[in-house]
Amino acid sequence: MKVSLKKINAIFQLKSQLLLSNMSVILTPVFAIGFVLLMKNLIPEVSVEEQGVSFFTGAFLLGFGLIFNIGIAGISMSSHPIAEEKEKNTLRVLMTSSVNGVEYFIGSMLPTLIILMIVNVLLIPASGIAFGDIQMPTYLLITGAASIISILIGYIIGIISKNQTQAGLVGMPILLVLTSAPLFRIYNETIADILNYTYAGVLTNLSQGLFSGGYQWSVLDSGVLICWFVVCLGLFVFIYKRNGLDS
Repeated sequence: MKVSLKKINAIFQLKSQLLLSNMSVILTPVFAIGFVLLMKNLIPEVSVEEQGVSFFTGAFLLGFGLIFNIGIAGISMSSHPIAEEKEKNTLRVLMTSSVNGVEYFIGSMLPTLIILMIVNVLLIPASGIAFGDIQMPTYLLITGAASIISILIGYIIGIISKNQTQAGLVGMPILLVLTSAPLFRIYNETIADILNYTYAGVLTNLSQGLFSGGYQWSVLDSGVLICWFVVCLGLFVFIYKRNGLDS
């Protein structure tokens, strides 16, 4: 399959304009920063040991912000535009044109991924953490991988949904679980163990590791990210073909 950079760039510019013009969606990553700043002023700076988990305000805020941005914003910014295109029947028209699936996927993903990564970086000072305390290569790699996974989940939701309203309803349970991950890990050890097998859990491990001698890569975290990516990508391709969008 031949991939045209010119077509990818054209889709990238089109998707960027549509994304930036959709205020209900584009404001979601802004809310991530806003909530972190608000919680920073409401939650006292503490460090307590509870159930073997060292809790720091900065780590909690960063973890919450990352999950809010990558989970809620990432899924919303990728699911709603596809659901809208499907609702207006413009998605099938585009996919039956000269643009192939790979070109559409890359061109559509890049605007969302760039916005998510910019906000991921801005969440560091917003949570009160110095850039010098961050292992930036590791931070960017893990948050980037998690962002792509959320985008894939959003694509899946967008394709199986008939319209934007349904996309919001389908994605709501997933968003609730993701955004509750940091709190669940603190107050319930069993749930914390389960969340270790989710990419939201990896994000929480990353934020907590900043205050425990630096984050250390583990086989579990690496395996979780790889497995989630492979499963989500495979499911996306299956649903994509099942809906006849590759024809």
